[in-house]
Amino acid sequence: MREHEVPTHLQAEDKVLLWLTFPQIVMVVAVAAVGYGIYSYAPGPSGLRIGLAVAVGLTGGIAVMGRIGGRSILLAASDLLKYFLGSRRFTGEVSELVRPEPLMDGDGSPGFVERMREKGKRRFRRLSRPRDRKDGRRPKQNETDGDRPRSRRRPYIGRLQVALSRMRGLFGVSLLAVMTVLPQAAIAQSDGFDFPEPIEGRRLYVEGVTVSGDFADVRVRAATDLELRVRGFGGDDGSSFRYATHTDLKEGDVGTFTIPLDGTRPSVTLSWVDPTTQAGAVTLSGSQIPYPLPSVDGVLCDAELMSLGWSSGSVTGRVRTDCERSVMETLELEMIAAADSVEVMAVREADVTGVTGNIDVSVGSEGGSVPFAQDRGTSFSVPADLGDGLQDVKIAIEMRGMLRVPVPPVVELTLVPQRRESQTHAVSVFRPGFSERISETFAIFCDDGTEEEHRISTYLSIPSATVDTSAVVPVVYPEYVKAEVVERHPHLRAREETLSMESGIWADAPFAVLELPTLEPEPDGPTQTRADGSFLQRLLDLFGWEWPW
Repeated sequence: MREHEVPTHLQAEDKVLLWLTFPQIVMVVAVAAVGYGIYSYAPGPSGLRIGLAVAVGLTGGIAVMGRIGGRSILLAASDLLKYFLGSRRFTGEVSELVRPEPLMDGDGSPGFVERMREKGKRRFRRLSRPRDRKDGRRPKQNETDGDRPRSRRRPYIGRLQVALSRMRGLFGVSLLAVMTVLPQAAIAQSDGFDFPEPIEGRRLYVEGVTVSGDFADVRVRAATDLELRVRGFGGDDGSSFRYATHTDLKEGDVGTFTIPLDGTRPSVTLSWVDPTTQAGAVTLSGSQIPYPLPSVDGVLCDAELMSLGWSSGSVTGRVRTDCERSVMETLELEMIAAADSVEVMAVREADVTGVTGNIDVSVGSEGGSVPFAQDRGTSFSVPADLGDGLQDVKIAIEMRGMLRVPVPPVVELTLVPQRRESQTHAVSVFRPGFSERISETFAIFCDDGTEEEHRISTYLSIPSATVDTSAVVPVVYPEYVKAEVVERHPHLRAREETLSMESGIWADAPFAVLELPTLEPEPDGPTQTRADGSFLQRLLDLFGWEWPW
């Protein structure tokens, strides 16, 4: 089998993943981490943060993986910096560049640097000499490196490289440990630094918190001169950065901040630094921020608390209602009206003609009531002495709705008893025709006492005809039930309903001015001046960022 060996003096870097070397992979991971940090923690809208993260990722990826003439962009940039920032021409004598003799101490002995260099040379020669015997002794004179084949010398070169790499790693870890421990030890052993005594007293007071929809208006007042920073957090776990700003407040100044609320556990942090360089913070979270605002569904109307807040001496809010145009109403209807009526329970769709009522708000032991407005927002303001702490807010909406229920017609049954009556009716009678010859024999007594018989015959004929006449007829009517469908007017009804909502409101202590003692002036030290008025400073102020120094 043929062997192919890569010479070590070519300094060819190993490709770990695809065409990337191990240092390139580490730098790519670092750039990705920086881009993710900008997206997760930089202030501003999500679109801006995504754009900044993508720009950083593309710039870093091009700088790490790009090539110019076969060399990386980072090495090319380093060479350009060395060329532009380093010296380009030596103006002294050539003899000054050559040191014929090593540096000596004042007594003529070799200097410290020269001794360390000679000691390092001896250690390097000792490690580079081959050792073949098991007892660790050096080989004989005829077994020098020049007489050995190249394949026998290569393992010792590998051992030397491993030893040197271990020494470099150990030296780097030791240097890092020393750099980490020495400053801490110096600070711990320093006896000349004294921490100032804290100055008791409130620096900042919250004078009002109003939650409207997905925003909270926080109103604060400074008890002394302050440098105030406001931060808003939200998200699913309540730790995502959502808002940032800073301002300077003089004694008695009022600041109002509109902070977006996000998630189920939003919070607001107000941090300050006073003229004595003492710092502190006030955090509003949990029940101190009434978010999300409650809502309730009813039959007549649905109610939602649009805003809730407190200020000095009062609790304000706004309730919006959405009332139904029709509801289902259950009523007992008479379907058949008779001696024994038939009634059924029916569910009918009723039209809501109007809703009226009141909104009762109670805060602790105090409360108030305002008229209820249908399908509109109703604002309320309840005077209340809240004090310092959390108070329960209860809202009851009592409403009365007028319903117009259309009902079907009713069937009325009436019993008619039996009766007899004579009725005269015009009757037409047909008389048929008739004809007949009639003969009759009779005897006549004469005067002489004799009897004479005579026979007489005649012909009788009656023609047919229709004869109109009036006849009186008796009529008997039996008893029966008379049914009649009767339309009915819609029923008018009133329905009463009560909706209840509960929330909480937090109030701060009353405002009081804080007088800070006059501090002794400190000696002027080295300071750094902000680039006020520059484009970069204006850009940082726009997003609420600050200089890192």
